[in-house]
Amino acid sequence: MNLFTRTKNRAEHSASKSVSPTFLALPPLKQNFDSTHLYIVPRVLERATGNITHLDNALKQHSRAVLVGAAGMGKTSALAFISAQVLAPVLSLAEYHTQALPETFPNEHVILLDDVSEPAHFEYLESLAQKFPNAKIWAATRDENFSSQHFSALALQTLNEREIVSFAEAWFPQNEKHKTINRAAQDFIASVQANAGTRELAITPLYLYLILQVYEPASKQAPVIEEKVALPMVGGNAATPFAVPQRTHAAQLPTRRAQLFDAYVNAKLKNESDADFAARAVEGIALSTKRGQRASDEHLARGFDFLEKRASGRVEFKHSLLQDFLAARALRRNPDFEPMREHLFDVEWRDVALFYAGLGDAQDIVQAALEQNDLEFAASALAATAEPNAKLLEQTVKGLATRAWENHDENAMRALGMLRNNMASDFFAAKLKDKNAEVRLRAAYILGKLHTDRALEYLLPQLRDPSDDVRAQVIASLGASRSERVIEPLLVALRGDPRVAASDTRMKIAAAQALGEYGTDKAVPALIVDLQVSDDDVREQAILALEKIRGSFAIKPLTQIAQTDKKEHVRAAALRVLQDMQGN
Repeated sequence: MNLFTRTKNRAEHSASKSVSPTFLALPPLKQNFDSTHLYIVPRVLERATGNITHLDNALKQHSRAVLVGAAGMGKTSALAFISAQVLAPVLSLAEYHTQALPETFPNEHVILLDDVSEPAHFEYLESLAQKFPNAKIWAATRDENFSSQHFSALALQTLNEREIVSFAEAWFPQNEKHKTINRAAQDFIASVQANAGTRELAITPLYLYLILQVYEPASKQAPVIEEKVALPMVGGNAATPFAVPQRTHAAQLPTRRAQLFDAYVNAKLKNESDADFAARAVEGIALSTKRGQRASDEHLARGFDFLEKRASGRVEFKHSLLQDFLAARALRRNPDFEPMREHLFDVEWRDVALFYAGLGDAQDIVQAALEQNDLEFAASALAATAEPNAKLLEQTVKGLATRAWENHDENAMRALGMLRNNMASDFFAAKLKDKNAEVRLRAAYILGKLHTDRALEYLLPQLRDPSDDVRAQVIASLGASRSERVIEPLLVALRGDPRVAASDTRMKIAAAQALGEYGTDKAVPALIVDLQVSDDDVREQAILALEKIRGSFAIKPLTQIAQTDKKEHVRAAALRVLQDMQGN
């Protein structure tokens, strides 16, 4: 499914640029999607500069670029978005033999290529740059290490809160005759927010799509039992004045990736006359094709809408992650671990291994990873399973925490973030009590990477830390969180509320940056105020935050400011944001 399109509001500013979305993802279980409510344009990070911009603006800035992202990040959807902008087709290099890649194109001014994966494909891109020096050439790859002198590497970014809300509202469209609060969409968002695991899943476009397919309102489920988070105490009272949100309409949702795919596949097959037979059939196809066997039209007929026939005639699964998941389910039916072990350290089988871990006991995989001193792989497998082995978990967390603290190892921090383990949160939180501000600064930085509710509870009191540097880092760490808990504290810091320590220009800048990273519509009114009345440094950060959020309801007030404000620099600032929202 193409998650990325424009709304009616944007079309009012740029009617000639409106885009009709196309569905390219897994088969929907629910059919009530309304694209006119969707307001999402992918954001990309330019690796050479570290700048983040929206795809429509990046398209104007780069003549040659490669979109980089893991499976499920929306690379194909992003190319489809570009295709609709420039009226050029997308060609998949998976359709061609590496010795017979296309030399001519329907539109030689714009060349769009998906599924760039082989060394020959990258050499091919370089040759196209030479052959078509004036063409705009864009491609997409899963290769995180992609680099080129002729192509800019643009890493697709995960969804922020405003984008997740927009997508939810597209699935639960409001009745145009009764424009009140969209309660159905709000209940869905509350359900996503109720568990840190679900929050982490929802930032990936494909996983958000699957969450929506398996979601049922709370009225049809048992009540959610929320995790109890122990608040750090100061003087006998909770150390933070910021209340935990009360959820009354939260439904239970999958919290792990394998659980999510399992729920989706089971829901898709449940109406078959023999659901278990159907599952075994499609799992067998997935495992055999993963091992290299070519699928045929016969497989397509038994694929239960999970497979498709490509233009080249090849029959393949509609998404590689679906194939990997079903292959893992097939392997799980065999009590012998050896068929999985033989592919355990093959990069092409890594997602199969993690799905395998998520479908049962991960102990064999974790032990094998630890024997290779691959703590990141061990952490991924432990994070995937519902009941990780306590001893192996402790060993992995301690090893990663040591590397994170002593070596400032970003990979170790990322692995701890996947685990979302309170043991790690407690370890780094203890460093917040150190008299040395540099130690507290490092601890606040790492706690922001852990994505646990307990880490937030440790960070919030540090908004009153005596060190300016620590307070600024705490704000940045809160902005990196997926939890709605951080919105009010960040707005407090932006407004200069006494619930945080000294609130100066630096704090306001940090808060504006963090709100932009979190990407919530709730920040837009405060940012618009800063755009009008703050000094130049805060105004610039407010502009950048508004550009990242792109809240559709900001268009009207920004238009009014751009047309009527008495200060020329304020009018120019509002116009800059509006132009960004129009892809200019």
